[in-house]
Amino acid sequence: MSPPTPLILTHTAITSLLTSLPAPTIHNIITSLTASLQTLTQPSPSYSGIPPTPVITQPPRQTLQNNAAANYTTLIMPCSTPSLTSIKSVTLPTPPTPPSPPNGIITLQDAAGRLLAVLNAEEITAFRTACVSIVLLLGRIRYGAVVERAVIFGTGKQAEWISRLLLRLCPNLKGLAIIGREGNGPEKMEAFVDKFRSGAESDTEIGWKTYGGGIDREVQNELREADAIFCCTPSAVELFPVEFLTDEKGRYISLIGSYTPHMKELSPRYLGRESVTVVVDSVEACLIEAGEVIQAGLGAEDLVDIGSVASDLSHGLGEKYLGDVVFKCVGLAIMDLIAAEEIVKIARERKVGVEIPGFSG
Repeated sequence: MSPPTPLILTHTAITSLLTSLPAPTIHNIITSLTASLQTLTQPSPSYSGIPPTPVITQPPRQTLQNNAAANYTTLIMPCSTPSLTSIKSVTLPTPPTPPSPPNGIITLQDAAGRLLAVLNAEEITAFRTACVSIVLLLGRIRYGAVVERAVIFGTGKQAEWISRLLLRLCPNLKGLAIIGREGNGPEKMEAFVDKFRSGAESDTEIGWKTYGGGIDREVQNELREADAIFCCTPSAVELFPVEFLTDEKGRYISLIGSYTPHMKELSPRYLGRESVTVVVDSVEACLIEAGEVIQAGLGAEDLVDIGSVASDLSHGLGEKYLGDVVFKCVGLAIMDLIAAEEIVKIARERKVGVEIPGFSG
């Protein structure tokens, strides 16, 4: 059998491809991501006393602290399935370096180690995180939850993709409020909203506001009315007073911007409320990396992994997730593998990207 011809997908090509995807295709990608997360929670079969071989091998991510003076950190995230192996290398700025999109690549290889594709990681990282973050919200909608108003904290790639998915996949959404950092000018906020306003498949009213924390009646009212709240900032302090969150209605809150033990976007006290269900992408990873979970003093018994939730949603057991739910995501390598695989399939169908014949002997 002749070796595969690798495909190179640049940031520009991936961005153009992803922003043009119709809602049904996005739903298909979300379904693939959800299936992989369910597989992670299922025990591997054992035969004749032989220890089981996991279907998905996902070693802990490796953190490389680059030149301390440069204030950059590189994360290495490998993952393997019976048919594919992926390795993501992504570099993030650390304070006091100003926040910026991550730089990196994802390589995709077949079971024999032959290169299938090299993809720029920036857009994929934000896209796959947004897709996983909306899984539980879409499940709540299927079980009768009303999602008419949403609030998003942040103006980066993750906030952009969450906004885009809400507008495409939640047709009953009436209001979307974007809250940016205090100091962001009107031009910057309008430019951010313009990135996804044209792709809306609903008549959602989109507004924005800048906010620096503390008491603000407008922000308080937005949060009080919100059915869903998405926090997409690498913040070391809670983004708003926890008292803004009353018990008047069940809310879905997604925390996807913070990813180290010292970071927190939401008061850990909220995660400790008896009425709140805390769902995570990985129990093991969040107990090590998620600041809100660690600072709340939560243990494995206090957390539910998203794969188990997805299984419950597909087996008629989703009503228990209609109350106050927090989803904490630190990111998993399997998300990169599945997203890269799906994007490569679509790119080949559309003849997007650059092929490198003869790369493998």
